[in-house]
Amino acid sequence: MADSLQLPPEHWLDFLACQSEQTYNTRRYLFRRIGLRSGVVVEPGCGAGAALADLLKTRPELTAIGVDIDPTVLRAAPEGIERIVAPAEKLPLADSIADAVLFHFSLMWVNPRQALAEAFRILKPRGHLILAGEPDYGGMLSHPDPGDKKTMVSKLRRGIARVNGDPDLGRRIGELASGAGFEVLETGMASKPRRYGKENLEELAKLFRFRQMFHPRSTTIWERFARKSAQRNGYLEFLPVFYLLGKKA
Repeated sequence: MADSLQLPPEHWLDFLACQSEQTYNTRRYLFRRIGLRSGVVVEPGCGAGAALADLLKTRPELTAIGVDIDPTVLRAAPEGIERIVAPAEKLPLADSIADAVLFHFSLMWVNPRQALAEAFRILKPRGHLILAGEPDYGGMLSHPDPGDKKTMVSKLRRGIARVNGDPDLGRRIGELASGAGFEVLETGMASKPRRYGKENLEELAKLFRFRQMFHPRSTTIWERFARKSAQRNGYLEFLPVFYLLGKKA
């Protein structure tokens, strides 16, 4: 994915780290709920492996397998993670080997039905599916609002779709998991409104750096507005990001 989106490696790794931080508490909660302390966890579309690395800090007995189609980003994954270059839709892994399969901001970039079918295949009976964060750009809110925010969001969504992403996938994760044969145990919200002010302008810049790839012109206008608002009284933004916990019957 990083190659197709043409983001400089250092910026891409920065953004992946921000995504991992955003859902840290959600992932901790979900893994605590399933009680998995040992066994095999596979993350298709793992990027640089930030989510798996966090998991291994508290559960070192786990075997963590990170799968990504981009070898450049995958090389940045920490030691302790087994790395495999492959697409999420065709995992080179045997049937029924995983105790949990984790997706983290990755299902929106692949064919979700094929990727979930592969997750179902490699999971052991009663193994768990964890969708730790999938966004719904169609539900974005901000305050204050740029006058033409609706147009800007529409252009951002179309830009994501142009590179084969699904900008609104988050709202469909329950339907998709059920369709793949999983029992859905829980769904919820992994995000909350974020305020940007003078103290965290660099975080705001990272956010818009990522969006620049999809529609540079409107994103530049949007970023100027957001930055000015942040420097005055603050800029608030909410991107709905949903999680799901499922189980293979």
